[in-house]
Amino acid sequence: MSSLSKTALMLTLGYFILWCAGPLFIDKTWVLFGLPVWFWFSCILAPLVLILSLVIFVGRDHD
Repeated sequence: MSSLSKTALMLTLGYFILWCAGPLFIDKTWVLFGLPVWFWFSCILAPLVLILSLVIFVGRDHD
């Protein structure tokens, strides 16, 4: 498997584990702009961090 494939799979696996564990660590009463904090972390922040991490890891390997 190429470096890009390994990096993408590892980041996706890490994201999935954190996504599954999120409800255990985040209280359901936390609300931001009318939506639970868990929504912001899982639907908005986590995919952005996943993409940025992939760009950083792949860019670091090719410098």
